[in-house]
Amino acid sequence: MHIHLHSLVEITAFSAWWRRIVTNEVYMILRLKQWEIQGLDEEILRQIGLPVDELVVMRCELARVLQLLPLDQQQVVIDVDLLGVSLLEVAGQSQIPVGTVKSRLFRARERLRHELEVFREGRKETSAMEDTRMTRDLPDLFYNYLEGTMNGPERAKFELDLVGHPEWAKELRRHKDFLTLLHTLTGKITLTSAQIVEKFQAVNAQITDYEQVVDDTYFEQGSPQTLTTHTWFQTPDLYRVESRHPLMGEAVVVVRGVEALTYMEEVKQAVKIKVSEEFKEQMGLDFTHSLKLMAADRNSRSLGTEYVNGRPALHLQFNQAVSGKGDMVTHLWMDKDTWMPLVTELYKANHELVQRKVVRELRLNQGLPDELFSLVLPPDIKVQDNTKETLQPPEEITLQEVQKRLGKQPYVSVGSAHGGSYGTKHQWFKMPEGEGALITQYFVPGDPLPQLTVTQGNVAHANLPPQLPVISVTFYFAGVEIEGSYLELGMKPYKAVLAWAHADSYYTAGGDFDQEGLILAVSKLSLAESH
Repeated sequence: MHIHLHSLVEITAFSAWWRRIVTNEVYMILRLKQWEIQGLDEEILRQIGLPVDELVVMRCELARVLQLLPLDQQQVVIDVDLLGVSLLEVAGQSQIPVGTVKSRLFRARERLRHELEVFREGRKETSAMEDTRMTRDLPDLFYNYLEGTMNGPERAKFELDLVGHPEWAKELRRHKDFLTLLHTLTGKITLTSAQIVEKFQAVNAQITDYEQVVDDTYFEQGSPQTLTTHTWFQTPDLYRVESRHPLMGEAVVVVRGVEALTYMEEVKQAVKIKVSEEFKEQMGLDFTHSLKLMAADRNSRSLGTEYVNGRPALHLQFNQAVSGKGDMVTHLWMDKDTWMPLVTELYKANHELVQRKVVRELRLNQGLPDELFSLVLPPDIKVQDNTKETLQPPEEITLQEVQKRLGKQPYVSVGSAHGGSYGTKHQWFKMPEGEGALITQYFVPGDPLPQLTVTQGNVAHANLPPQLPVISVTFYFAGVEIEGSYLELGMKPYKAVLAWAHADSYYTAGGDFDQEGLILAVSKLSLAESH
């Protein structure tokens, strides 16, 4: 009580002031000092580098250090990091701006981080970055970034600043590790498996429509490239997705039941297809289906509750082992009230971030008008009607099955363009004309995104709109000089596409290459050995 005596401004506020102090201290005693250690996640303990006995001691130290904080900072740490209250709720309860809540929380966390580091290292001084105004502001930027409370432009600027300041990466990881430690010490509330199932069922019944704006960012050597999509959904099966590509221009996709109409305005192309329920699941339009796809063939676990744009979010981690290289990791933050994905991050096995999807705006149950899901085309646009056949999702098959379905040996890569071997994934896709085509994805071990994708079949399938800047190129394939069509897209995961024909077969190749690299990758394709 004496520690916080200076915070009592008006004597008439004594009762409320006293009640807050007593409540805080009783809660910290019950929550921090009498914590059960059974069932601790061993992976989290390994990540933060603490044995169980030291973790218990650290919790007691955290309880002591919390009491040293100014009362306003102590209160916000208890509300957010112990009780799991959202930033918006804290701001409303305290009648202060959200920015003030964040400032108090971040300053309190920095004090806790410093004190716990001193305690853990057994010394009074810890290394510090150069004391400039910018570096003093960095902790706030780090916490804003890690918890997703930056808006889109702020996040894009910070990621560009990260590229220009590689020394920040170590500090950013320290702050991320500290948040993991802090939330482990405070025992942030998470959900059991039974609660997850119950929540899933309840959410599906409650959401009648949603609207979301998503920034999808790909990183190459740290530099970000972002595409934004705007999606609307109305139960049971109406979707509208709008996006804009720097080269392809604006695209609109409307799905009504089993029919999907795609319109690309700048290239004046409209295509109607009929899709199966399984195909729609593979498209990931429904967030429950996208979650299933993400969890397929991966180990998963919950890392507790964190906050994204003021929303309490369940943090899930998916691991996929790579022989000799560790794990490829996907992090997913799902809104705990709606179970909508808020942030998705994909990492290589070397811990390099390669893709991040951030839901910038999310609105639920607005009563969306039905006409939103009807696409009226300009009168000069002729629709390519490909609805005779219902499209099924690609079927994963073995190389032996490929030879039977193609009726001949396929061309496969003998190695990556930069040396080394690829991981491969063969899929059979049935074209609208009824013919089949082989899609082969080639992965550099440890990278979750394919570096090269090759499609081959007995019918033309490239469908490159003539309005795009397609150029003719000559290159060697199967030992002969070939002329093909090349299109520079300029953005991951498919920076370029090359299409050609040879010996009554049709081929396309695309991936994370420039023109020279893609032609080199194609030159490494050769006939598979017969089985």
